[in-house]
Amino acid sequence: MIDLFRQLSERIKENRPSILITITRTRGATPGKTGFKILIGEEGRITGTIGGGAVEFHAIDKCKELIKSDSTYYNEIIQLVDNDKGKGEKVNLKKESDTSLSGTTKIVLPAWCGGEVELFYEIYRNQNILYVFGAGHVGEAVSVLAVRHGFYVELFDNRKDILDELSDNSYSKKHLIEYPPAQFDYKLDPKGYVLIVTQSHRHDLPMLDFLLKNYPDFKYIGMIGSKLKVKECVLSLKEKYGKDIAFDNLYAPVGIDIGGDTPLDISLAIIAEIFAVINNKKATHLRLNYSEI
Repeated sequence: MIDLFRQLSERIKENRPSILITITRTRGATPGKTGFKILIGEEGRITGTIGGGAVEFHAIDKCKELIKSDSTYYNEIIQLVDNDKGKGEKVNLKKESDTSLSGTTKIVLPAWCGGEVELFYEIYRNQNILYVFGAGHVGEAVSVLAVRHGFYVELFDNRKDILDELSDNSYSKKHLIEYPPAQFDYKLDPKGYVLIVTQSHRHDLPMLDFLLKNYPDFKYIGMIGSKLKVKECVLSLKEKYGKDIAFDNLYAPVGIDIGGDTPLDISLAIIAEIFAVINNKKATHLRLNYSEI
């Protein structure tokens, strides 16, 4: 049991979706007993058991559906029906009834034991992910705020000394990389949010190029810089790709207009902008109208 909770804690820290299932009640003969637990991830069973057999196979299959949903918990009563000794009904496939008023779904599964088991699913889903390219003053300030507001933050930089100086509470993970056009071997979650705040324009443009072309489904790619710098970047990409590139998810210059130019001011403006995008709220963005460039 200790190992199960240790693994759950590690998976939450690593931002890996997980579901903890507990048997909360049994009636009659069942393969699992009250209190049995199993931990399941996207890859299937991780550790623990709720008795094996049809119940456990069904639970693992159900978790694949729940991980993709917006649910935070799920309750289910499973009736185990003997195929040979049932009341004239041979049950070959699982049958779900409508969800009851208590929010508990009832399901029928074929099994010889003929009992009943109630399962409680606790769903630990991914936090919002923020990828920050550039761990300098602004990148670190944004990361600290983002972590405090529940984001899972991955920091990328090509300077080992800068990464080594970061405080542990300013990120979830950090990576020493070479920026594109060097090979980029990390797989990013397209549901995440991205901030480009490297130390140089010569890194910002190739990074933006890589992200817009390889991750067009990102809802938010913020890039720091002056209006002139942003115009030059957009013009360069338009000349390179023509109509084959879109800037709908680009927020540059980054942030909403709150005034101030310190790293703290800029980080507040950026985090506020990301939340505006997440919540689909209007804000006074500093971004340019790229169609006019």
